[in-house]
Amino acid sequence: MSKGKEFVFFIVMLTVIGAAPLGWAQTPVQLKYTRVIDLTLPIESNMEGIPGLKSYAENPSRVTVIAAITEAQKELLRAEGMTLSNNLVVNGRSMISVLSILVHNGTHIDAPRHMIDKGYPVDEIPLGQVAKEAVLINLPHKGPNSSVSVKDILDTGVDLGPDVIPVINTGWTEKTWGKPEFWAQMPYLEPGVGELMAKKNVPAVAMDVFPEKAIWRGIKLDPGEVWVANHLALLEKGIPMIQFVTNLSQIGKNRFVMIAAPLKIKGGDASPARVLALAE
Repeated sequence: MSKGKEFVFFIVMLTVIGAAPLGWAQTPVQLKYTRVIDLTLPIESNMEGIPGLKSYAENPSRVTVIAAITEAQKELLRAEGMTLSNNLVVNGRSMISVLSILVHNGTHIDAPRHMIDKGYPVDEIPLGQVAKEAVLINLPHKGPNSSVSVKDILDTGVDLGPDVIPVINTGWTEKTWGKPEFWAQMPYLEPGVGELMAKKNVPAVAMDVFPEKAIWRGIKLDPGEVWVANHLALLEKGIPMIQFVTNLSQIGKNRFVMIAAPLKIKGGDASPARVLALAE
């Protein structure tokens, strides 16, 4: 411990009562943690979505300030690069902003309703599935234009099962978010990864790469291949997908507790999420 710094050790008794249709349950676990690590990308105006997809192009993210307390605050916000409304009011009382975002942009959670017509919505995700012990599947050799296969995951020797959220970690989002290569050279999950996770009955899956082939940069589908096969395999089993987590290198040990909290959007297909790691 560094001199002059105080570290508080929290003892958390985590009792997760399985509320999902597959009956996830966990024996109480005693956990010591000294750090809370933010695994979330910042939400800001004009976050870059999947290239070439109309839904992203036509619905850019916006964090728009519509009221500021003083002229000085207004100019500070402008200097910080905030989006200021043309009708911004300096009201002498409070700053107010408006958020508009496509719910699959940035760090987010997909609910079954995203791909399954009768799947449950994001506000009904059993929180015991997304607030749980997690384990890193470290794949640091996966660089630009690579893919993550079932073999890659199995070769790590990480046990997959109903009590732990697997977190696929290539380091890609942490190293390249906001840079041209983020989408242009992004690694992706090969078909079959979702089916593997579903067969292992994992409670959720987190990742720092795209969960399907990167067709926007010319990756071809095999004959008869369904592009969203990993989405379908997971969401059909009621397994939420926690996408584009970052800062995974800060966790250290492989095992930690993940808290991935979606907004409670009634009837929604997905939601931006604040994702945290509790680590020693």
